[in-house]
Amino acid sequence: MKRDWILVIDSGIGGLWTLKEIQKRLPYENYIYFMDAVNAPYGNKSVKKLKKIVMNIITKISSIYKIKAIVLACNTISSVCYDYIVSNFSIPIFKIEPVYNPKLFNGQNTLLLATKNTIQKNKHLAIYENYPNIFLYGFKTIAKKIDEANGNYNILEPYLERKLRDFKNKNIKNIVLGCTHFNYIKTELKNIFGEVKFFENSKNLAKNIKKSIKKAPKTQFFAKNKQKKGKFLLLKKI
Repeated sequence: MKRDWILVIDSGIGGLWTLKEIQKRLPYENYIYFMDAVNAPYGNKSVKKLKKIVMNIITKISSIYKIKAIVLACNTISSVCYDYIVSNFSIPIFKIEPVYNPKLFNGQNTLLLATKNTIQKNKHLAIYENYPNIFLYGFKTIAKKIDEANGNYNILEPYLERKLRDFKNKNIKNIVLGCTHFNYIKTELKNIFGEVKFFENSKNLAKNIKKSIKKAPKTQFFAKNKQKKGKFLLLKKI
């Protein structure tokens, strides 16, 4: 009998941060993490191209492994591809988005950082339009740069400072990390903006997945053997 897997998809290392939050809550599940070494970054690609990429990933992996849920651990493909993927697959699909109730920012100046695709294509970001204290900025290739930094994220600080210089005098107190990769550059962002509060939805996504799994029939979702920690498989190409 085939092993059941939860498939987690991102263009690079960003979704690993999200996966860790999911594993904390569901350690007995088996996970495939797909890190797209071929098509990264996603932030500068067309909607048509991204849909084709994600469909190809899911279709090919599903033909080899028994996938019981899919996690889009990437704000870009969550924003661009979620509805399309849901319409093509019958298994549960979860997404991550940089959307919060503006009241959580307490009227303070807030900067939402994401990819250009997320800023332009996520219709739920319209919630921020009537708040002059909330600023949005989209990068094209930042996720790829974070991947290539290979842990030496300090080398990205001059680039970030140059890109974000227009916001340095805005007295930013909150930063919404609208790309899972940004979890790795919090120190560099603090060096630019000072002490800020970060908002990022990996924990909330993990909680939602656990809640959904608890509501599902055990034969459909829960790992059968809870005596052993689940398996982990990393894929970079298909």
